[in-house]
Amino acid sequence: MAVSFETGETGKHRHLPTYPGAMAGITLDIKSEIPSAIAWTDRLTKRLGWAVADSMTQAAKEARSYLREVTPRYIDKPTTWTLNSTFVSYANQRKLQVEVGFKYFGGGVPAGRYLETLASGGTRKPKSTERQLQSAGVLRSGQFIVPTGVTPLKLNSFGNLTGANYTQVLSRLGAMTVQGSSQNVNKASGRSNSKRGTRDFFAANISGHYGIMARVGKRPKGNPGGRGRPVTSNLPRGYHTVFYVTRQPRYEPRFPIQTILGTYYQARFGPLFRSRLAQELARHG
Repeated sequence: MAVSFETGETGKHRHLPTYPGAMAGITLDIKSEIPSAIAWTDRLTKRLGWAVADSMTQAAKEARSYLREVTPRYIDKPTTWTLNSTFVSYANQRKLQVEVGFKYFGGGVPAGRYLETLASGGTRKPKSTERQLQSAGVLRSGQFIVPTGVTPLKLNSFGNLTGANYTQVLSRLGAMTVQGSSQNVNKASGRSNSKRGTRDFFAANISGHYGIMARVGKRPKGNPGGRGRPVTSNLPRGYHTVFYVTRQPRYEPRFPIQTILGTYYQARFGPLFRSRLAQELARHG
């Protein structure tokens, strides 16, 4: 998720959105940023392209820093991964264009992908966990999960579940569908059964509400119920709902990334450009 700024042959400085749902473009007339009393020289004319490119790059860098600074106003406890997922592409005299925003590429889950709905609104796309649960038949098409944050899957300090938590749930539910994966629980394995005796998950409709549950409490002595999934009927073990199953969530726009970047960039480009011209005039005037 990013915003692109470039200069065209018309002398206009244009703000060009680069992803679906972005806001309308903003135009800046570079000529209006040039002081009317400036004394032009051939040397200064030759350096004009560099002054524009350098000012664009610096304005984009400052816009990125400002975006990082204000992100906690819109996202509660943003992770280090999210805050470090901003980027800037630099301008040069041959390509007067910069881009700044959240990455939509790279390893892991790019921040731009999961922030898109916060910026533009709309429905949330299924996560890989939900797609695997749908493939395993645990969820139907159009069903999504929402972590409750209760024992044994407590949320971390950022309000999220770890990847290991999701892997454990998928494994217990036989939903590890990644090609070549061997992480699903093997019902014939003593080691797997031992694990299931201390941490087990199941999907069920209880009291009219479908969800994913975790069995809690120690398994009674004597191995009641035999090998395999620990039983709960008439036994001193209970369960917690660890995931609610809901319809596809829909969000209203609440993180105006485009507006934040566009407004800040527009405010900073002019002063930076005029400063660069003054420096060039002092050196080569």
